[in-house]
Amino acid sequence: MTETDGSTQLFGGVANVRAKTQNIHDTPRFYDGEENGVDDRITADNMDEARQQNMAYEYLCHLEEAKNWIEACIEEDLGPTMDIEEALRNGVILAKLGHYFAPEIVTKKRIYDPDLERFNVRGLHFKHTDNINYWMRAMASIGLPQIFFPTTPDLYDKKNMPKVIYCIHALSIWLSKLGKAPNIENLLGIAEFTEEDITEMRRALEDYGISIPAFNKIGGILEKEIGVDEAGKHAAVIVINEILQKEDPEVTLKALNNKKAYLNYIEIPNSVRYHEILFLAKLDKTETALEEGKTSEESDIYEFYLTHTEIQDIIDDINDIVRKEIAESKFRAAIAEINRCAMGDCAQTLLAALQVTASRLKNVNDLNYDLYLEFLKAAKLSKEGNLNVDEIQEVLELANEEMRKRRDLEGALKALHENFLASNIDGTFEALHHVAFKLPTLHKNAAPKYQATLFFELAKLQDRAEKEAEKEGVELEEPITIRLTHANIQDCIKAVNNQLKEVRRFAEAIANINGCLVQDDPQETLGALHVQAAGIKEVLERCADDYHVWIKEGISVKKTESEIAEGDSSWIEMRSPDNQIFFYNPESKELVWVKPEGASEVSHYMAQDEIQWIVSRVTAKRLRDEWFDTNVDAVVRLQSIARMSMARKRFKARLKFLHENEEAALRIQCLWRGYLIRKELKARRDYLNANMRHIIRIQAWVRGYQIRKNYLQLTQDKPSVQVLYKFLYLLDQSAVDHAEEAELRKHKASIVKEIRHNQQLEKEINEMDIKIGLLVKNRLTLSDVVTASKKLKKGGEVVPKNRGLKELSKESREMLESYQHLFYLLQTNPKYLAKLLFTMPQNNCTKFMESVVLTIYNYGTNSREECLLLRLFENALKEEVQRKVDKVQDISTGSPTVIKIVVGYYRGTQGNQNSLKSLLGPLIEQVMEDSDLNMNIHPLEVYKAWISRTEMETGEASKLPYDVTPEQALKHKEVTDEIENTIKKLVTIIKSFQEKIIGTVDQMPYGIRYMAMCLRKNLKEKFPESSEEEILKAVGNLLYYRYMNPVITAPDSFEVIELGAGSNMNNVQRRNLGSIAKILQHAASFKIFDSDARYLASLNSFIKTAYIKFMEFFDAASTISDIDEHFNMDEFSDVTMLNKPMIFISPSEINSTHQLLLDHQKQVTEADDDPMNEVLASLGPIPEDEAMLGDKSTEFGLVLTNKWELNMSDESNIQALFSKTKYLIVDLLKIQRGETFTAILHTDANKQQQELYKAIHSRRLAAENEKTNEEEKNSKMALFDPNDNTIKKLKEHILKNLTILEQHKLVTPTEDYQEILTSIAKDICNQRKYRQRRKQDLKKIGETVERMSKKKKYYGEAVTYYQEYVKACVNNLSKGGKSKKGDRRKTARYSAHKLYEKGVLVEIEKVPTSSFKAVTIEFSSTDQVGVFEVSGKLSGFNIDKINVVFENLLQVRGLRKLATASIRRSVHVKVRGLRGGNQREPSHIPSQQEVLRSGVTRYTSRRESLKST
Repeated sequence: MTETDGSTQLFGGVANVRAKTQNIHDTPRFYDGEENGVDDRITADNMDEARQQNMAYEYLCHLEEAKNWIEACIEEDLGPTMDIEEALRNGVILAKLGHYFAPEIVTKKRIYDPDLERFNVRGLHFKHTDNINYWMRAMASIGLPQIFFPTTPDLYDKKNMPKVIYCIHALSIWLSKLGKAPNIENLLGIAEFTEEDITEMRRALEDYGISIPAFNKIGGILEKEIGVDEAGKHAAVIVINEILQKEDPEVTLKALNNKKAYLNYIEIPNSVRYHEILFLAKLDKTETALEEGKTSEESDIYEFYLTHTEIQDIIDDINDIVRKEIAESKFRAAIAEINRCAMGDCAQTLLAALQVTASRLKNVNDLNYDLYLEFLKAAKLSKEGNLNVDEIQEVLELANEEMRKRRDLEGALKALHENFLASNIDGTFEALHHVAFKLPTLHKNAAPKYQATLFFELAKLQDRAEKEAEKEGVELEEPITIRLTHANIQDCIKAVNNQLKEVRRFAEAIANINGCLVQDDPQETLGALHVQAAGIKEVLERCADDYHVWIKEGISVKKTESEIAEGDSSWIEMRSPDNQIFFYNPESKELVWVKPEGASEVSHYMAQDEIQWIVSRVTAKRLRDEWFDTNVDAVVRLQSIARMSMARKRFKARLKFLHENEEAALRIQCLWRGYLIRKELKARRDYLNANMRHIIRIQAWVRGYQIRKNYLQLTQDKPSVQVLYKFLYLLDQSAVDHAEEAELRKHKASIVKEIRHNQQLEKEINEMDIKIGLLVKNRLTLSDVVTASKKLKKGGEVVPKNRGLKELSKESREMLESYQHLFYLLQTNPKYLAKLLFTMPQNNCTKFMESVVLTIYNYGTNSREECLLLRLFENALKEEVQRKVDKVQDISTGSPTVIKIVVGYYRGTQGNQNSLKSLLGPLIEQVMEDSDLNMNIHPLEVYKAWISRTEMETGEASKLPYDVTPEQALKHKEVTDEIENTIKKLVTIIKSFQEKIIGTVDQMPYGIRYMAMCLRKNLKEKFPESSEEEILKAVGNLLYYRYMNPVITAPDSFEVIELGAGSNMNNVQRRNLGSIAKILQHAASFKIFDSDARYLASLNSFIKTAYIKFMEFFDAASTISDIDEHFNMDEFSDVTMLNKPMIFISPSEINSTHQLLLDHQKQVTEADDDPMNEVLASLGPIPEDEAMLGDKSTEFGLVLTNKWELNMSDESNIQALFSKTKYLIVDLLKIQRGETFTAILHTDANKQQQELYKAIHSRRLAAENEKTNEEEKNSKMALFDPNDNTIKKLKEHILKNLTILEQHKLVTPTEDYQEILTSIAKDICNQRKYRQRRKQDLKKIGETVERMSKKKKYYGEAVTYYQEYVKACVNNLSKGGKSKKGDRRKTARYSAHKLYEKGVLVEIEKVPTSSFKAVTIEFSSTDQVGVFEVSGKLSGFNIDKINVVFENLLQVRGLRKLATASIRRSVHVKVRGLRGGNQREPSHIPSQQEVLRSGVTRYTSRRESLKST
């Protein structure tokens, strides 16, 4: 047995007690008053509750331990233990603790809200989490294991506070062992808490919903983190065992406290017990070892001595025993103190004794101390001896229950008083239901009666109290406050219930009278009237029939009235005998004191007073009739006199009333007539509302008709000012317009750069392709390929850098402004570039067109630039036709430069490539997807395929000859039949292609159709004698042969179809498409098959028919609207643009264009006063400093401006003046209105119009001032004049401009300046078209960006692969330079004779071939990669040595001179073949193809894959 046996606990924690001398149970003990006070009869619920209470108590002890330890560290008072969890949430205390043991991590300045000023005012803030994070960093800095760390929500959101306390305990033990903090106390069983604190903590732990961490396992976890001095611990344990023999507890305690012993929780008061129990344990262990026959010399020392674990366990056991003894002692003392205080008279003293934690009592309420004393004293007197804890607890529960009842009754009385004093009937009724009142059955319908009775009872008591006070002579300063007692309430409720019974009997009697009438029995009715409870008087038996009839009639009337009235008519309003109103429902037998909701004002039942009225009238009538029967004559005479007098009196009164109120009568008549009119109007309104849907449709149609009518007036020849008023708002530029313009400008800039970048990459990749091909064919050196590869990599990295005017010097800025004028002139006047293209050397024409000209027009990225580019193409085509086309057929047989550029543009990414894809893509994919389709119509191939198929079917070799002529092949019927079948399929497919092409003429790009129209027009002008058919053939050459035919032949090259990565078109697919394209081309050019291809003669009829359709198609395609109408452009468009045009060009391209214009200035300009001469004169020669405008290869944005438009005060530019005048007139029309425009100009504006114009002018001026760059300021500067700040100045400016325009005959004052008004109307109509065109431009640019991204990805893959390929080639060559140690140079020797026989050696100067056997040639590798040493020996004598570079060897295809001989080789020597060390002759000399074989194979496959992508 060794010291390390068992699990040692180096850092403490409460261990499981193993009682060696006494068995102590964890369950709580309860004492009685007989013997030792222990009652072992406890239930499972008691045990579970005691366990939860103990758990809460233990956690409170841990809280107290953590609080005391932190206070000792930071020297601050942290307040009550119950509040420590809340105090830790802001992290301030923990941050201060972190500063205590790691000040370098948590400085005082880093602690947020150290004085809690922010926390006390506003509570937690998210920055308080910084304090928590600093505390965790401090713990991490001292190496505390992360397993103890809580998360921020655990503390900040109070999600798991036990985990935080657990971490603080682990931190205290860790710091104690590091010597940085004091030991944490063990207060388990020592700390005292009230029962309320423990219960509150138990509930809090239940709310957490988590298990409490095992605090006793902290030491075991930390043990793994710090190394233990096992030798020192062993020595310390031996010393402890030996000291136990001295019987001195102080010495033993000192040995136990030795740090090297690693013992924890050593309590000084327990030193004697430590010594005794350890001594006994050691003695017991020694005796056991001796009984087993072990000796100290032969056995392990720990067979006789206590181990470290055993010592620590005994210490923990003793600590636990002592704590339990202390707890038991406190428990007994607490019970005895409670029994003593129960016999006293001080309730407060008893309460203090009950609240002692050691008493283990629950539910002790501070407010019930008087009852506690009363009940405990009674219980103590009724029993001999002391009360035990269960009896005391039972007495406390009884006292609590009694106090609860008293408080419930008091609360119920209070609530009742509050409700009935506040006249809250429902609240009073609910309060009466309280169980504390113990009242009989309460009736909901009597709630108002209860309320009134209680109130009257209270008033009566109040009056009685005041009278008694007055009788006793007491003067009252304030009214006496009286409250109803429980007995008063019970009496009131009983009285109300009795009264309710009487009222119900009365109501049922009345209901019985109403019900008897249903039976139609007068005697039953008479009997019901005689019921005493009904209270009906003056009932005569001889009137029974009359009572029955009249009451029945009254009920009928009531029913009729109730049917008219709204609500429930089954309720009867009655008066009780004490004259209180109540309501009774005979049907439901309900009785209420408040009128029910929804009850009708008229009931179909008769109430008691109504029945009494009928009975009284019937009785009186019967008595009166009986009297009349005896006095008839006197009665008749009296009646006639009375009636005459009454009639005269009524007539006079009525007549007098009408005369006195004549005005009122007239008013009543007016009101009545008004009522009738309103009634009619309401009926009309209801009719309209009922037909609202139809009315809205009618109104919409009317409004639409008015708008269409106004718009027709706007589009007519002479729209009036009144019409313009209705549509001026359409000219306003909204925020969406500006945003779309900005977006269009942004995309245009990026796409132009991407196009140029991709063009450069494509060019360099093609060059790299050619170089690799030359390398494979030994026409180029590897170094050239490597250089090109590096250049290719460098060319792929484009960093655009735009420079504005502000970044340039004054000289550069002036030059840049001149270039802005130059390129604006070139862009808007296509004649200059058209002449320059055919004046400059033709070998540079195409390159200049692709690199510079398309850049000037931004590759036609928007409508304006596409329109201008088409203008250039139009002028260039006209120039080329005039200069280079001698006959119409030259268009078809030659290679016109302009047509080639136009077709390339519209078939590429910059043009409308999607049109070809949508036009031909589906048909081409259909042909390619048909795997069974084979359009092979060549007789020889069909013949050979037929023979092969026959041999495969029969399994025998064919007897027919394999190599024959086409004529011989056509002699076989099988061949001709197959060709005819193929031709039929081919015709069907070609018809679908032709129908698709012809039927989608409107889907073709406008530009290609416009160029076809220009070509047709120019050819007609130059060759008027040529027929229309010849000219249309030339047009067809452009539209089909040059534009569509290559797409059908090679769709993968023009991205019309999409092929997967690594997939290519096979030969069958290419042949099928080639056959289709060939026949279509024959049909378009009307080229029939002659005798050379007589097997295709059957196609001639189809070609003739198709040719006619193609001619119609060419005619329709070359007939199209004017370019200005299509693009909505006119001479004023540039002046009214939102933003100035911009191109992206590099300084080198600017300089080259400038130089070309200077070289050909005379040929380009037409006269001396040409604007181009003025611009070139202002520029002068090309600057010597090429970097004046920036890096010559870096593109930048060049804003184009019109030199003659910058200053609008100069009225030389009539077009700009016309546009500006329109702009000013629109501003005027928005402010002031009139019958005619002339009247508006000569009518003064009112004050309101002046203020409105000033406000608009101020906003516009502020917007201009806010513009930051020159580009924005130039956008509308030509149209906005800051000096026109009043309407008067605005009109003067307009009149001045109109005068100038009148001089140029652009406007006519006598016609109310109708020309300019018509132009404004046209602008309004075109505004919508312009917005639609702008949206189309945005969509077009988006599609172009998508295609450019695909192409950029393809080029990127190509660049990557080329670099890998070149690297692989270099590595293959480099293998010859690597060697093992000790064999750095390898030599290969060859006989000149052998080399001569193999054809490697051609000749050696001055050495005959017969002497070649005596010549030896050696090839040796050097330390430099790719360099070889070649030497020659003749009969053993060295001739000379030279170093040969392998790349030079590839280039010159041989070796240069040796000293005495020149060796010429017919093939290259492979580097790998020169590494042989022996003089063994190789079997053959490898070629360069073998050198690059692996790389070429991968290059070829990869290249095809990239092309397909």
